[in-house]
Amino acid sequence: MKAPLQQLYDYQRKAVNTTYYSPKGIICMPTSTGKTFCQAAILANDILNNKGMFRIYVVNAPRILLSYQLLKEFYSFLLMTGIEARYMFVHSGGKANEKELEEIRLRANSEGHAIPYSEIGSATQVSVIKENIRTAYDMSLPIVLFSTYNSAQNIQYALNGIKELKDYPISMVLNDEAHYLVQEQFHDILNVLNNNRCYFFTATTINTPSDKGRGMNNEDAYGEILFEMTPAEAIKLGKMVRPRMHFVRTDGVYNSDDYNRSLNKIIKDTFEQHESTLNSDKQKPKLLISAKGSLDIIRFLTSQEYRELRQSGVDIYAIGSNDEIGNDINGEKVRRPDFLKRLKQDGTNRNKKLIVLHYDILAEGIDVSGFTGIMPLRTLSKSKFLQTYGRAARLDPEDRKRIDAGEISADDLNKMIKPYAYVIIPNIVQTNEDDKENTIQLINELRSFDFDPVEETIFTTRVNGIPEREDTEGLNSIGRRLSFNGLLIDNLEYILEAETDAKLKKKGLLGKLFG
Repeated sequence: MKAPLQQLYDYQRKAVNTTYYSPKGIICMPTSTGKTFCQAAILANDILNNKGMFRIYVVNAPRILLSYQLLKEFYSFLLMTGIEARYMFVHSGGKANEKELEEIRLRANSEGHAIPYSEIGSATQVSVIKENIRTAYDMSLPIVLFSTYNSAQNIQYALNGIKELKDYPISMVLNDEAHYLVQEQFHDILNVLNNNRCYFFTATTINTPSDKGRGMNNEDAYGEILFEMTPAEAIKLGKMVRPRMHFVRTDGVYNSDDYNRSLNKIIKDTFEQHESTLNSDKQKPKLLISAKGSLDIIRFLTSQEYRELRQSGVDIYAIGSNDEIGNDINGEKVRRPDFLKRLKQDGTNRNKKLIVLHYDILAEGIDVSGFTGIMPLRTLSKSKFLQTYGRAARLDPEDRKRIDAGEISADDLNKMIKPYAYVIIPNIVQTNEDDKENTIQLINELRSFDFDPVEETIFTTRVNGIPEREDTEGLNSIGRRLSFNGLLIDNLEYILEAETDAKLKKKGLLGKLFG
């Protein structure tokens, strides 16, 4: 049996160890540095310290898709540590992929862990939650409840209705992507879930002007920051890759009649230019596009450019809350767990070319190491940029192995399969030059050792970011370079940041790039 901490890197062990001395607090680590493993290790240690006892654990996440991912990672970690537990989803997304989880259980058993099969429940009804908790209690096993922030309060309601468990409060609450809790609609669960220990995991904290408000600078609500790693530190340790800027410039004057056609062309041409930039058999282009709304995605999925890309062998994934989009893989609608599984498979397949379009859904917690670049079709805040960039910041698995083995260092860029994560900045989506330079400055800060991921802002109750625009009115504010005299542009100009500039450094690039 592996001890939980033996499965972690040194910095992850430091993060976990801080929770032994504080019942509440924030763990701030960049995407791709293993926040999920830290959470699983904290929970596993508590179970092992209370072996043979019934205990209740809650793992919260902002989205159903992320909740599926968390269960899979926790399930694997606990089983490979030899821990038997009960599991349940508390959200409206339905059951997990039982076949996939069964493969994990059988693999654990083959390594000497005798973990019996048990069904994983899924419901939001208080009565069903009660039933699953009672089953774990009767078996003297811990139960891990994976909930969305929307449904978490139902867990406490269920416990309040089980008289025989009045002496069994929630032992621990782990909140993933905890910056969502500053939203008014979620913040109240901090008072609803009664627990002894509560920890908040995020890549970027969100503060409010008052340290008594909903922001994560409210120590009464969130505790102190127990552990913090900056993106620059993660890059230096070889835990995430450096950003490299790739500009897409167009000439002419924006014409709203050409917007739909032009955007589709920009996506296609940019992807092809990205492939040309990579120019490697070991690294096929896998581009994550953050759309400004559902209509952009729908229009692209029905465009001639989409069909041409598919004919050239590009797999195109799209996901959105709009039913017309759903969970779409090459025109096929699938369940979200299947979408995530296939995305991870194709993401790790070096022979696959991918375009993945989303609207504020895949920004957090999706474990796909193969993305080679991101292209935001709208200006992102500091926190959202860092979350989105993190999707492409994961190291290639082979690079990670070689760095961990000491065969190469994080500075041996010419020896790495994936030395950079490309941030593609199309002029067409920048509201003005100030926003464009703001994005460049964010990238520069990310490379700087004094980068502070905290963003001073007040979240609204809107969960999905900016409102989706259902027409083209006002689109002239997002750029005026799509067409010339009403004619669709044929040629795009691409400017790639010099490799010497893309290396880790403290000084800015604005002066060099724009004089």
